[in-house]
Amino acid sequence: MRIVCLSNMYPSPEAPDYGAFVRDMCDALAARGHDVDRVAITTRAAGAVRTPAKYAVLLARAVRAARGADVVYAHYLFPTGALAAASHRITGVPWVVTAHGGDVANLARGPVRRATARSLRSCSALIAVSEYLAGRLREQLDPLPPVHVVDMGVDLDRFVPAGREAARARLGLPGDGPLVLAVGGLTERKDPLNLLQAVARLRAVHPATRVAFVGDGPLAGAVRAGALRLGLPGDAVITPGALPHDEVPAWLAAADVLSMVSRVEPLGVAALEGLACGRPVMTTAIGGAREVVPDGGPGAVVAPGDPAALAAALAEKLAHPPDPAACRAVAEGHALTTQAGRVADILAAAAREDAAGSLPRR
Repeated sequence: MRIVCLSNMYPSPEAPDYGAFVRDMCDALAARGHDVDRVAITTRAAGAVRTPAKYAVLLARAVRAARGADVVYAHYLFPTGALAAASHRITGVPWVVTAHGGDVANLARGPVRRATARSLRSCSALIAVSEYLAGRLREQLDPLPPVHVVDMGVDLDRFVPAGREAARARLGLPGDGPLVLAVGGLTERKDPLNLLQAVARLRAVHPATRVAFVGDGPLAGAVRAGALRLGLPGDAVITPGALPHDEVPAWLAAADVLSMVSRVEPLGVAALEGLACGRPVMTTAIGGAREVVPDGGPGAVVAPGDPAALAAALAEKLAHPPDPAACRAVAEGHALTTQAGRVADILAAAAREDAAGSLPRR
């Protein structure tokens, strides 16, 4: 197939972590022999003038790319899904969209929900990255196109178990003491301050414990201030900022445990990456991450916003670390190659249905 991948997030040298999972899925589809034309926004830059302008450019690019394509594969319901629907009206090319999480949360806003509902009338299929998200979609939108649950998968060739000591040496990290890792934006939803409080409690049992936040965001300053307020020494909180996706495996190898304790997590590809690297994963009971993280052995599920519970779960995993092979086995059920095949099947079905008698191409 010739696939147009349409996304409002895609990594660039200036924003190396910006929608890396979209790039990885595109790469996996291309590896299956499909021609994948990536039409995407690669910058977080926004503003009253800049935001409408960049989406207008994205629509124009989408229409040009769609002519001659078999299917448009969009990421995020709004505004990207709306652009895919507009492209469909102009070109007649069928489209499929993956809902990732924030776009579903935005359906609480009436104008966004109504615009999304209008767009989905022409959508051939809707992919949700978790059963949790699929349920949220069914609660808020009716009717819906056929809904499939396919997460974005994990690259099992890139994320592999590796030696902790060698990884720490490579990153210039201290070799002693436990390291708790968080990967993702420093935002209210990701709740880094909850993890910070849990680590402060954990240091009462494991004084050499450190925490590393791989990511950036509006709470970066609050994390620094929180570390000071909690009396954490400077070397206990490591903040390398947002990093290219290719650098994340080394941080996972260096860590003892990955903490992904968002207030709500639609799925969290980072959880699969941590498991693939043989590291146990902490997550919360609200959202879709618990669909891929077991409560026990390779993982633990705790209540969101409860630093005492998180500290206890971390202490248990540090005292009784699971076999890396057991962690890896959980991730293997979500291989990127497998998930790309499932997405390709959905896209092919949309293209076949279109060829069998939908709108003529223009």
